[in-house]
Amino acid sequence: MADFHLLRPWWLLALIPLLAVLVAAARTRGGAGRWRALVDPELFEALLVPGHGGTRRWPLALAALGGMVLVLALSGPTWQRAPQPLLEGGVSRVLLLDLSPSMGAADLAPSRLARARFELLDLLRGQRDGAVALIAFGAEPFLVSPLTTDARTIAAQVPLLEPALLPVEGPRRTDLALAEAGALLDRAGARHGEVVLLTDALDGPAAALAAARALRAAGHRLSVLALGRPGGAPLPLAEGGLVTDAEGAVRLAPFTPEALRSLARVGGGRYLEARADGRDTERLLALGDPSPGEHEQLVARWRDQGPWLLLALLPLAALAFRRGWLLVVAVLVWPAPPARADGWDWLWWRPDQQGARALAAGDAAGAAEYFRDPAWRATALQRAGDPAAALAALAGVPGVEAEYNRGNALARLGRLDEAAAAYRRVLESDPDHADARHNLELVETARERTPPEDADEPGDNGGSGDDDSAAGERSGRESDGPTDAAPAAEDETTPDPNGDEPPASRPDDSPSTRDDGVGDDPESESGAEDGGTGRGAGTEAAGAREAADADLGDERARALDAQLRRVPDDPGGLLRERFLLQHLRREGRLP
Repeated sequence: MADFHLLRPWWLLALIPLLAVLVAAARTRGGAGRWRALVDPELFEALLVPGHGGTRRWPLALAALGGMVLVLALSGPTWQRAPQPLLEGGVSRVLLLDLSPSMGAADLAPSRLARARFELLDLLRGQRDGAVALIAFGAEPFLVSPLTTDARTIAAQVPLLEPALLPVEGPRRTDLALAEAGALLDRAGARHGEVVLLTDALDGPAAALAAARALRAAGHRLSVLALGRPGGAPLPLAEGGLVTDAEGAVRLAPFTPEALRSLARVGGGRYLEARADGRDTERLLALGDPSPGEHEQLVARWRDQGPWLLLALLPLAALAFRRGWLLVVAVLVWPAPPARADGWDWLWWRPDQQGARALAAGDAAGAAEYFRDPAWRATALQRAGDPAAALAALAGVPGVEAEYNRGNALARLGRLDEAAAAYRRVLESDPDHADARHNLELVETARERTPPEDADEPGDNGGSGDDDSAAGERSGRESDGPTDAAPAAEDETTPDPNGDEPPASRPDDSPSTRDDGVGDDPESESGAEDGGTGRGAGTEAAGAREAADADLGDERARALDAQLRRVPDDPGGLLRERFLLQHLRREGRLP
């Protein structure tokens, strides 16, 4: 406790008004203090009720104690330090990769450039804290990635880097690359950054040394990771062979370790030659880590213990408001309300909207329980396989589409005469209703094939079976037609939480216009009832249609595969375009 002090000692001045308030409260002497000024002292004691004349002192004492604890907590008592977490630790590092043609030499297996990529990946994997950036350069510097803490994003682009990506040719400009790295660090606000240069030679040593001095003057450090072997190595050609000079002699890729060592010395960093064991990158990463002492000194701060004193006010507050404990007990023992199966959707979704969501999700039976609109409810019941309930829901509903859906329900129930009458009423009101006309033809065909049946003999489903045959023909010939439009219905029934009305309430987009007609479910339901006797040309047409769709799907898949094969396999194309844009902007040809 030798380091005990207050972080905000000026809060102690609040004790002065607190003391004044306590003194004024003590002088009132409770509720009887006012009567002492009005009643004679000889009569005052006789007028008081025994046991109620004294002044209660403990509330005043509790208020004084609570006020002092509060003022002490606000003053910020502290006696120990705590480490403060950094928003961003570590060093900001910029990696410079030389993509000059000489990096294709094979004196380092498999090549200097391939080894440089491996070294870059090691540096990126070892980047624990701080930000890292990557610049590729040749005749000009090109930014691959700005400073970022996501080293894996940069690592994914490293294997794509090659000299062919650079849009300009010419001697390497290491000085421009170093200047670009310094500008990148300055824009990021990094006061002490590190630049790591991966190259094999210097074409302009004087300019590069001047750029290294400028980096060091700005507070940054330059290290060099050299790639090559003394004496150099031949340069391979992309089409095979070796690069030769005008006299036909084989040209060797330069390797200038002395110039690179001088560059690292001027930049205040280290000079290392690439090694296969990874110790070179380990030494570079260790160079950039701050010492533990500096890290501790920068982030240590005093820990405020004032909030812990506020816990001492809780018992005092409980004594001052002890009647409030009854409310706490009531809240704890009050039984929880029963959980609703539908959650809280009823707060912001109307029943029709909840039904539309359930119908779009494929729960037709559940949607029917939600819907209040009869047209929507009939649609859900039809999809749930209950045409009788759908017919009952449409009772008394006027309109052409309601009459059309009524005919669909009657056809599924095998009541073909009534279904045909319903379709005729639809055509009387709307002669252009193609679905009603087509379904009427199917029902008429089914009636012709259906033998006379006795209404008193249950279990005779011949009419329904013929209707299934006709409906199967419709399903087989025009399964994508407007009558069978379940996908469209699903799209239309998707509720809009921001809309004023659910989709079911829109007359133009009524679900009845997209109800599954005779050409879908009657074949699967009634055909099963008659033991398959209703299968005929419609079923064969459906099978032919499915075979045609399968052939068409295979043809489309082959066409898509052919189109994908025509796409050139160029994973570095994006980098090439990015470098070209940077070059054009640098020349002023693009804004």
